[in-house]
Amino acid sequence: MSDLDAPTLPPDVRRQVVRLAGDFFLNTSQVITTAIDTDLVTGMIFLAIVRANVRHMLDDPELALAYFEPGDRPPEVFRKPVSVYAIARELRLPYETARRHIRKLLAKGLCERQGDGGVVFPPEVNDRPEVRQAVATNFHTTIRYARALADAGIVATCGRAPETPGGGPYMPREVVRLSSDYFLNTIALLTTNLGLDLVEGLMFLAIVRANTLHVTLDPTLAATFSGLDEIPPDALRRSVSVYALARDLRLPYETARRHGGKLLEMGFCERASDRGLVVPSHVHARDDFKASVENYGRITQAFVNSLAQAGLVLT
Repeated sequence: MSDLDAPTLPPDVRRQVVRLAGDFFLNTSQVITTAIDTDLVTGMIFLAIVRANVRHMLDDPELALAYFEPGDRPPEVFRKPVSVYAIARELRLPYETARRHIRKLLAKGLCERQGDGGVVFPPEVNDRPEVRQAVATNFHTTIRYARALADAGIVATCGRAPETPGGGPYMPREVVRLSSDYFLNTIALLTTNLGLDLVEGLMFLAIVRANTLHVTLDPTLAATFSGLDEIPPDALRRSVSVYALARDLRLPYETARRHGGKLLEMGFCERASDRGLVVPSHVHARDDFKASVENYGRITQAFVNSLAQAGLVLT
């Protein structure tokens, strides 16, 4: 079953889940870019390469279950190379942009070319201390997010997988694979449903998050503006500067400024009186945005189900 075939979330929690997700994804992007010491676009391409190399494992429960523990990793024979063209198409990037960033990854030893010209991430990357730390950080970040979803009433709609011989729910590498899949599915939703490119999609998500983070963190406000049609008024939104967006997303300032300008031209955000950016309530009320929120509910429910199927059930 595909993510968009999964059950969607109840209408009365969809906005709350989108806000929770915005915080999760900003934290996740910072973990990735910090771990490999690179910019956001290069980090997203690295993530897409890693997923493409082991995507088939997510469809094979036996293979996935075999590599739960932090010291375990798929043998090189299980890694399937992916072409630059496929990565560019998946992330809606110009081919030359994807090629340029993959050259950065090659120079850093974070991926290597195979005989057919495809790229894979080498197994020794997993042994880098910063990558091992990122795996552990991602695991705990995902646990916190899953708990926040559970507090909002989002629980698995499927049964738990049988216990593995080792027992216990500590499976950081599997959670990294599942959360990376969820992260990239979210990017695909933003780029496909809203017609944004990779950077525009992530900036849009970051602007939405910054505008309403205080709503997310306030239990009363979060409950008040939780449902699909319960949109926080513009008076509640807090603007965010291009500088802050560039810093939080690890983007060059000029890149953030340029893509912020595109979002303004496309009508996805507006300038506040302090020159910061806001996504106004009328954008949140648009039919295409509401459809994206509904589809995101399905992606999120599928993610929660995948965690449960892997054996991670929060009670």
